[in-house]
Amino acid sequence: ALMLLCLLVFRFGLNTVLVRGEQPELEARLVRVRENFQRDYGEELKDFVEFFDEGGYLYYSSVTENLCFGAPNDPSINLGTLHENPVFRAFLDEAQLTGPLLSLGAELAEQTVDILGNLPPEAVFFEQSPVAADEIEDYKELVGRLRAVNLSDLREDDRLKLLKLGLGFIPGRHKMVVLNTLLARQFLEGRALFRRKVEEEYPGMVSFFSESDYIHSQTVLDNILFGKAKADSAHAQDIINMSMIQLLIAEDLLETVVELGMHYQVGTKGDKLSGGQRQKLAIARVLLKRPRLLILDEATSALDNRSQARIQNILESSLKGRCTIISVVHRLDTIRGYDKVAVMKAGQIVELGSYDELMAKKGMLYELVRGKRAS
Repeated sequence: ALMLLCLLVFRFGLNTVLVRGEQPELEARLVRVRENFQRDYGEELKDFVEFFDEGGYLYYSSVTENLCFGAPNDPSINLGTLHENPVFRAFLDEAQLTGPLLSLGAELAEQTVDILGNLPPEAVFFEQSPVAADEIEDYKELVGRLRAVNLSDLREDDRLKLLKLGLGFIPGRHKMVVLNTLLARQFLEGRALFRRKVEEEYPGMVSFFSESDYIHSQTVLDNILFGKAKADSAHAQDIINMSMIQLLIAEDLLETVVELGMHYQVGTKGDKLSGGQRQKLAIARVLLKRPRLLILDEATSALDNRSQARIQNILESSLKGRCTIISVVHRLDTIRGYDKVAVMKAGQIVELGSYDELMAKKGMLYELVRGKRAS
């Protein structure tokens, strides 16, 4: 239970945004940890992380993120809506990037509609798409208009949609279009121009990424990682987190990060926590009480498979023989360790026995497990 709680609080600590000027010594130490993290784990994590490179194009970041190469200090500035910002639009015109971005957006729209246009608008089909499931119909209509008029003759709302698509393009994820070397070079030149413009005309608006500087608008995790995960999978995040834990232990900073996590504001009734985080916290809290009877109702439903397996292992190893556990589950891979399994249908128990007995009987549990494996 303590390990589960420590891991949860550790992640809260990693998600802390330090207040500028309050802990300068800690900031300096975290910048050193960043340097050591890339030195010690860069090769090991190269398949999972794209580290920031001030002079290179980032294929797992959007075009907007490549152009800005920093984090806005003004919370009202959203990188995802910069295509609507008149100042940023003027910069794109000045850098001669509006035309290439419109062309890129048109190519992305056409390719996405050709590949996904006839599929149901469900999120699972659009995970690697630059167009969201709820936007596909709008872009189908836009592609139809594109085939009738030139880009320069499009109405303003259509131009905004194409700019949004072009600026949101992530080559490492949206693989239906390849970013050519010439366009990548144009975006890098635009990055340099954007930085000069902001520093001259809007100083302090953006914290530009630099390997030697702490970024106050970013979390502790973002500052140490100084890059982006190439995949959103729990497996990749676990590997990154374990590497970070090992390094923070070596740098004698693990307890400091956990202490930061203890001050994390979870909001009213935990409304700043995800469903999975709330479940982990509730399970850790009940395990610390060492109950004689524990009733669980879909206690790991919001967790990924690895977290669920980890908690199931804690339940079986820490409480076996000391606590009676009654658990209502739909995830059948969690029930092997229980002494008795009851299968219910229409509010009635139709099978009761150990897991092995019921599987040997080849009754309803057997059919449920076999059906789950087949799916």
